[in-house]
Amino acid sequence: MGKNKNKEITINDIQKWERSFTKRKGITQDEETAIKIAVFKLIEEVGEVSKAILEEQWDEVPAEVSDVIVFACKVANLAEKFHKTEKLNNVLQRKMNYCETRKYNAKIKKFDKPKNEKFK
Repeated sequence: MGKNKNKEITINDIQKWERSFTKRKGITQDEETAIKIAVFKLIEEVGEVSKAILEEQWDEVPAEVSDVIVFACKVANLAEKFHKTEKLNNVLQRKMNYCETRKYNAKIKKFDKPKNEKFK
């Protein structure tokens, strides 16, 4: 992933890197420990994004958002590994397609939830 600096990074790249990083660093944990650590780290990183924004440290925001993305991918990797869930990339594509069907009501500043359309 770090070899070609001009290549755009995909969700698959991040997930693959995270799995490789965990293996290369010798991080072995049972499912319960791994998911707790991953979720707690994800929450911590979201807090760091919030703190950077509140303190108007805009140069720090991209790095903190990157940490959020990595730990979100870690959580998805654990779900895929231990529970054989659908690949994150596939779910993201469906979610984006679903979002495109929704209409925004500027008056109430909310999106509708199409009655006959469910995100699956």
